[in-house]
Amino acid sequence: MRFHDISLPKFIEVFAIGVPEFSNSSLSTLSGRELIFLDRENARQKYLIKNCRLSQAQFEEFNNFFRARRGKQFAFRFRDYSDYQVNKQFIAEGNSILSEFQLFKLYADLISPYVRKITRLVKNNIILYIDNDTIDDLTIETINYDTGIVTLKQPLPQKKTLIADFIFDIPVRFNNDSFEYFYCEDGSIELSIIELVEVIE
Repeated sequence: MRFHDISLPKFIEVFAIGVPEFSNSSLSTLSGRELIFLDRENARQKYLIKNCRLSQAQFEEFNNFFRARRGKQFAFRFRDYSDYQVNKQFIAEGNSILSEFQLFKLYADLISPYVRKITRLVKNNIILYIDNDTIDDLTIETINYDTGIVTLKQPLPQKKTLIADFIFDIPVRFNNDSFEYFYCEDGSIELSIIELVEVIE
């Protein structure tokens, strides 16, 4: 999927209704028992933006944005203000071999914790720690803000822990190649419904 490194305008984002969606298949046996099969390990986020009223200037900005993305053609950044940051997240324990680490968010659960791979990091909003000590550019080789991979200049020492704070966006695309809108008596313009779907990277 082709990606434009640009964010949906915030005045649209705040109207979004989040929908985490897994994919499961079910099969019923002759005895009446139901078997459930997980088709996809990770949830795919969807977002619905309904009955969103915009000023003329806001509508023009959104209309420009939609047309520049050519409908479904290009993915872009989206900020889910209900779920967009991680604080003191354990990332890895050192083995004196590995120096490259994928960032993720852990959704804690006593039985089956859920791990979400993070790709679209927000620049200047990541802090890395080894144990509880903040590390600086002398220790960090690179931070790839498009993949969520951090590389240290030296392998993470044995038994040391890499911890991270960060803010992230979600890569999404429009789920339609068109959208409906209409002019209101008060001069605002209302969008009927906009659908966004996460692009799995």
